[in-house]
Amino acid sequence: MILGFTIYYWGVLTLGHFCSGFVRVIQDHKVIRNGPYRLVRHPVYASEILSFIGLGLALKSWVALLIILVTTSVYYSKRIRIEEKFLTAELGDEYVQYMKSVKRIIPHIL
Repeated sequence: MILGFTIYYWGVLTLGHFCSGFVRVIQDHKVIRNGPYRLVRHPVYASEILSFIGLGLALKSWVALLIILVTTSVYYSKRIRIEEKFLTAELGDEYVQYMKSVKRIIPHIL
């Protein structure tokens, strides 16, 4: 879970004033490509998923881990689709090119 929290704060600090709990674009918004965003498009979400998996493992329950994996997968896949559609509409080709060059959640894989 510590790894998840570390990645989370790295992602939030890298976003700076662009960070928000809501999907939004602010004035002079730009695509962030440094820090963890050079490795994955959604490091904050990846860190949260990693932390939830850590919780499931800490509970030592395969049932809990399975429930956590299914619910987080459904939630984050929907949230990411919504966010990427919005960012593509708002930031245009810059975000499309970023999407082509950086994976969503797992570096070089997914």
